[in-house]
Amino acid sequence: MIQPCKQWLFSVSLCFGFSLLCFGQQPKTYEGPLQMGNYSGQAVYQYTISDLDTIFNGDFLWEQSNLETLVENEDTSFRISGTFDQGRANGPWQFEFGEYQTNSQSQVVGYEYRVLVSGTQEKGEGLLVDGKPDGNWTYTINQIKDSEISKILFKSSIDFDKGVPQQNFQIENDSSVLVGRFLRNGLAHDEWSYYGTERVEDMEDWFFDDGLLLSIRFKTEEGLQEIGIFDTEAPNYRTIALDYNFISLLKVMLEERNVGSGIAKTLTQHLEYYEKINSVLEVLGSHGFQMDAKVKVPFYPLDSLQQKTLEQISSDYKLAAGLSRTILHNSHLNIVKRTDPEAFFYYNVAQKIQRGFLKPLQALISYQEKGIVPYQEIPAMVQRLWPNGKPNTEITVAANESGEMRSFSLPSSEEFGYEGNDLLSVAALATYARMSLEYIKGSLASRLTNEEQLQMLNGLEEELIQLNNLLEREVDSVSGFTMEYRNAMDNLQKVADSSLTTYADMKNPDEKLAYGNSVKTCLMALTDLAQTLKNIPQQQEAIKKEYTNAVWNPFMANVMAEQVKKRITESYEEVLIPYFLKATDSLECGNVKELNEQIIQSHKTIFGLRNKDTRKLERKLRREKRPLEVLRLLQVTSIPKNQ
Repeated sequence: MIQPCKQWLFSVSLCFGFSLLCFGQQPKTYEGPLQMGNYSGQAVYQYTISDLDTIFNGDFLWEQSNLETLVENEDTSFRISGTFDQGRANGPWQFEFGEYQTNSQSQVVGYEYRVLVSGTQEKGEGLLVDGKPDGNWTYTINQIKDSEISKILFKSSIDFDKGVPQQNFQIENDSSVLVGRFLRNGLAHDEWSYYGTERVEDMEDWFFDDGLLLSIRFKTEEGLQEIGIFDTEAPNYRTIALDYNFISLLKVMLEERNVGSGIAKTLTQHLEYYEKINSVLEVLGSHGFQMDAKVKVPFYPLDSLQQKTLEQISSDYKLAAGLSRTILHNSHLNIVKRTDPEAFFYYNVAQKIQRGFLKPLQALISYQEKGIVPYQEIPAMVQRLWPNGKPNTEITVAANESGEMRSFSLPSSEEFGYEGNDLLSVAALATYARMSLEYIKGSLASRLTNEEQLQMLNGLEEELIQLNNLLEREVDSVSGFTMEYRNAMDNLQKVADSSLTTYADMKNPDEKLAYGNSVKTCLMALTDLAQTLKNIPQQQEAIKKEYTNAVWNPFMANVMAEQVKKRITESYEEVLIPYFLKATDSLECGNVKELNEQIIQSHKTIFGLRNKDTRKLERKLRREKRPLEVLRLLQVTSIPKNQ
């Protein structure tokens, strides 16, 4: 009696569990806000639950637009629609991205208010099979003017077979067209032509043979120029993706010829737009949207020693680059080197190491990170990195502002031989750069601030450098003025240099911070004074024009210019202006602001006396040549403290 009951209960439980499973797999519908990755909008989609995960399964729509934002400024919108099958994108899909503005004018159509928009609209559409493009895919960017397409900025049309591009394709923009073709396995093949839309003639052609790029032909002003690209007799070849890394490899090959490729630029643009679609699908959980195009390249496999050597080069470069930043971007050193010849010399050495050693090494590390080192012959690659030869271990730079030259080399420099074109030589060069910068940092230790302890000083010193650079530009701007003006401006720069030197020599951080803030105030005041001095000739002309009357001359029967109140204008031009310029000889931070205010107030006072009764003042100014007395008579205050 017990056994049949158990069997019956088991059958009921199984059926009940199966019913729950089937019920759990029925698609549900969600309608509401959705934010994933960089996109946020309103969505309507179907989904199922599996292991507590939401799986898109069925129709999908996700969009965002904002009329209020559009009317106020501009709106960035998107609309993404398609179908999922158990989390994988399948069926027709459409991706729209827009950036629009409006002139805020509206019109009534039927029972709707409509606004006209202008901007750009991107639209990618086609069929997806298991997340991969299939059939014909187009990506179009339209320029919109008053809600109508005014120009096609970009359009690509490519046929796919589950992600693999097939047969002929075309990519165009507003000035050029690229056409080419792929084999059924996705390998680039035959001639790819790039021509202008206005003049239908080839500007650039790529010649492939079963995926291998043999040569590129350019149309130049001198005629046709054809450049061989990859070796047709290399011992090994490898099939790789036609992606950013291949384009980077190609740019390396073309850089030594000083030519750029329009086809490479167009392909990069196309890849970026496909990456935009892929980034959306990936946040939705569907992967694989890409153009699975392929090319062949020569392959020079690296042995274990070469791989370790590259790792050592990378390690030394990263340490050297950090040291270089510490030295060259140290705000305190940038101040000290203005008056310290030793700091000036070592700074210049570090700068030369950065340009001659580290910049090419940075390119090599970039090749390594992109995985394109094995596709270049090492000797040829090293030659491209240093086309004019590697720098010497003896580094010669300017030792001071006067231009005297001085050389730097490590005590053990004779142990470094990096003249060869192999990776071991490059590794020796990277080590020499690192050790040199370590030596330089040690030599400058007393002049480099401790970044952790003096964070406040760091920010202050950046401001001091910027303010001093601004003052230097003002001083340089009077190169065409008279000697008196140039000397006055030079005096301002001397005050700045003296203050910065005093600041650089201070050791106590608290005192340094307090004094540095006073120097900051001084530099700002010096810049204001420099601008005021520079404007004096222009103000002179304005006063001269204000104090000039048009008078009818009956004897000559014409209108003549007559200057009035000459004693006032002469006192300004012949007494005050020379005094202001000469006052900079004894200038200090403490009286910069007062002198500036004195000049500005004098100009305003002279300008304001034009329409006043000044007969009494003019009598007093008749024989007065003392600047301070003239200022007293003009009732100008803010006399500099040291006068």
